[in-house]
Amino acid sequence: MRSLKRFRMPLAAAAAAALAGVAAAPSGQVAAAEKGSGTLSEDAPVEVVAEGLHSPRDLTWSPEGRLLVSEAGGIKQLCDSADTMTANCFSTSGAITDVTDGEPERIVEGLASNVNNAEVVGPNAMEYVDGKLYVLEAGHSIGLPDWLPRDLTRDLKRQYGRVLQVKTDKWHKKHRVRPVANPGLAGYRWMTENPELTSEDPTSNPVSMAAKPGGGFYYVDAAANILGEIDRWGNVEVLKWFPRAPNGADAVPTCVDVGPDGAVYAGQLTGFGNTGQNAANVYRYDPDTGELEVWESGFATISGCGFGANGDFYVTQFDTTGFPSPGEPQGVVTQIAKDGTRTELGLGELFAPQGFLAGPDGSVYVANNSVWYPVGTTNRWDQGEVVKIG
Repeated sequence: MRSLKRFRMPLAAAAAAALAGVAAAPSGQVAAAEKGSGTLSEDAPVEVVAEGLHSPRDLTWSPEGRLLVSEAGGIKQLCDSADTMTANCFSTSGAITDVTDGEPERIVEGLASNVNNAEVVGPNAMEYVDGKLYVLEAGHSIGLPDWLPRDLTRDLKRQYGRVLQVKTDKWHKKHRVRPVANPGLAGYRWMTENPELTSEDPTSNPVSMAAKPGGGFYYVDAAANILGEIDRWGNVEVLKWFPRAPNGADAVPTCVDVGPDGAVYAGQLTGFGNTGQNAANVYRYDPDTGELEVWESGFATISGCGFGANGDFYVTQFDTTGFPSPGEPQGVVTQIAKDGTRTELGLGELFAPQGFLAGPDGSVYVANNSVWYPVGTTNRWDQGEVVKIG
């Protein structure tokens, strides 16, 4: 989701650490991905497999088959105001959590988090590659307030807007993070160089990434409205700008995946003021030609997407009525079959879902109750869930 809309932090140098060995499925002839045969039916069961989470976002499988979820963070933050609707707050309450057994076990803690205009953002996308876990932190590192404690400022500068590699301290049996790339800074700089493409001050919010064939990552930035790539040495390059929605709102790309064909597929939330139900698209980017085109259309608010175990494409919709939602955000997961048939999954049972993860048995997983709701109800900040469909 588009976060840190007015967030400004001081300029930091880009990371130069290597991303050698990061690779996805091998690339081949790049043609439109063949959509799957339709695995799940509309009455597929929805099961809560974990709860008690703090603003859950993305999901991934560990090499051992453990189910992990990123948590953007809790409400125990240092704020510039007591008004929960307008406060800008900072902490390291984000986490990566193992929910395999149903009970959350926070295996990586101390990740940067921010509450901005009642929206919690923090660690978002995760990728396990060659046995190493990489985490994408939302936001950017420009303009941290000077009233924050020095140690907190140091940690936030090292994390906001960066790809972090999780490393294990074998002596102390603790996990630590190391920044290896800074797409947040790249997005901020790109916006300062392209003011004609935005009506706002420069900002950046990288939120989703996918392993790139040959090494590195593709990523999308929901504030700069761009698709970019990170090479194996941590260098960042902007590839494409996503066009505005029909009503003039920003595209707000929120998810990205590499298809079986080697092309890149990205979904958009769309910006504030999108009251229609058909403004959001799934785009396809061809790495060989550099062409970006609409691949599937007619969605309301995309907050997660990806390919399933047999090639089906899934779209997680945060809400089915547009953004912002006129009421409670009732979401759905849309399955797109080989012949283009769409099946709505979890209709009436999902509340503000985000993310997407394919199960090995044809099931799918999403983060549910992903937002702090209703805003200001401090006893409900840990209402997040992971649900399995199918």
